[in-house]
Amino acid sequence: MNKYLLVTVPLFLAISLLGAMGCDKQTPAESGFNMIFKYGVGANNVLDTFEGTYTRDMVLDPSITIELTLTEAEKESIYQKMLEIDFFNYPDKFSVSVPPGESTGIITPHLSYYFKVAYDSQTKELWWADEITNPDENADRLRELIMFIRGIIEPKEEYKKLPEPTSAYM
Repeated sequence: MNKYLLVTVPLFLAISLLGAMGCDKQTPAESGFNMIFKYGVGANNVLDTFEGTYTRDMVLDPSITIELTLTEAEKESIYQKMLEIDFFNYPDKFSVSVPPGESTGIITPHLSYYFKVAYDSQTKELWWADEITNPDENADRLRELIMFIRGIIEPKEEYKKLPEPTSAYM
C-alpha cells in the first residue's frame, strides 16, 4: 500500500504543477470570451457578442439593430490585441491626464467608448470620453484597439448593408 501511495502522490503533484504553470489555459472561445463594445458620439454604436448583434446609431432617426456575429478567430484576435496593449490593466474610467500649466485641446462633439469584456469568469469594464487632444501613449493604444475592432466589424456584409445615417452630429 505504501508503494502505491508513493506513486500516486508524486503524480498528483505533477498534475497540480502543470495546471499551475498554465498548461490548462483556456482560449477565449473555451472561456466564454464576449464583449459589449460601444463607440461613437454618445457611444451609441454597439457591438454585442453576447447577443450576436450590432446596433448602428442613426443620429436623429431610430437606431437599427441587426444580427452580427464574430468568428472565434476574430474574438481571439481581439483578445490578443487587448493583451498586447495591456487593456486589462487600464482603469475602469480612463482619461488623458494633462500636466498642470500645459494647454489643452478639446474636441466637440467627442467620441466616447465603453467596453464590457467577459473572459475566464472575470469582467473588465472601461469608459472613455475621447475629448482631449493632448498626446498620450495609453490613449493611442486604446485608439489602436478601437480601430482594430472596427476593422473587423465594418468589412462584414451585414454591416455594409446598413443604411447610412441621414443626419450627423455637429
